[in-house]
Amino acid sequence: MPRVVISGYYGFQNNGDEAMLYAMLEALDKKIQGFDPVVLSKDPLKTQEFFGVRSIPRHDLRAIITEINQADLLISGGGGLLQDVTGPNSILYYLGIVTMARLMKKPVLFYGQGIGPINTKLGMTLMSLVANRVDLIAVRDHESKAELARLGVTKPRIEVTADPALGIDVTRIDSGLGSAILAEAGINETDRLVGISVRSWKGDDSYKGVIAKVCDDLQAQVMQVVFLHMHYPLDVDAGREIAALMKVRPYIIQKALNFKEMLSLISKTKMIIGMRLHFLIFGALLGIPMVGLSYDPKVDSFLRLVDMPSGGSVENLDYPIFSSKVSQALASSEELKLRLAQKVAVLSKEALRGSDLAREILDKP
Repeated sequence: MPRVVISGYYGFQNNGDEAMLYAMLEALDKKIQGFDPVVLSKDPLKTQEFFGVRSIPRHDLRAIITEINQADLLISGGGGLLQDVTGPNSILYYLGIVTMARLMKKPVLFYGQGIGPINTKLGMTLMSLVANRVDLIAVRDHESKAELARLGVTKPRIEVTADPALGIDVTRIDSGLGSAILAEAGINETDRLVGISVRSWKGDDSYKGVIAKVCDDLQAQVMQVVFLHMHYPLDVDAGREIAALMKVRPYIIQKALNFKEMLSLISKTKMIIGMRLHFLIFGALLGIPMVGLSYDPKVDSFLRLVDMPSGGSVENLDYPIFSSKVSQALASSEELKLRLAQKVAVLSKEALRGSDLAREILDKP
């Protein structure tokens, strides 16, 4: 039974990361006979209960060393773990776990990683030292591969796959989950719903007024704006702040949701507008027309991958441009749906390749 330790941003109630973990576990279980995973999590009890796998605290050094020592493979991923724009802690933690595995001579796979931005001398040095010693790297976009080259990571084989969450089979999502949540909030699901996902960013609130104005425009067109949060409770406050700036109050889903409930909710919308990468990925999986708002290069990269419009950067969000992009998306929704279907069909296959790479490492004599 191959033992696999999985390290990532799990147990933080971030639906994007939980969706990636779900997709990875499903794909790996199908490809690796006797697959025996253990997940490093902030909330191991919840992770164990929801995913049905063993889980240990992500900061319990003794438990982590024990598990890695008994493992056949360490998987680091997926998502944007290796970056330093939010500070040094992320890159120090995740590369620290990788270093432990390599010191114990355990193989390491970066699975569906989005690399960067990495701007500090410390981050660049650590990436060159540690990433060059892993066995195989699978990144989710070509920009991440280019970032690795810039950082001098050249020794492992580097494969461009896709974000692990794009491997989710959305036909298995229960549409009744979303219906029940909407009913509980007093929202008529037959209305023309527009899902909005926002987050706070760098203490700058100017973009919130622009988003509020566009949301007012939508509601004036007999659309119903619903704020949905991907990271509970952090994103709820950002939604409330924008709602307070609007002329007509929108709906805000304020309860904690898991990623399956979020997917079901998004399936009820006619269009989505979002900052969070995985909110946009969920919309793409469901074929929902979208306009993205960039706060990080990973958002721009994904919008290019699926050929969807960007409303601009939240750091200098321009109302006329943003409003125009939203109007164009509404007018061309059928075309955007067809475009998404074509793009996602390819990306979903690429997302599942990560499990093939894990099996390849485990099959080595």
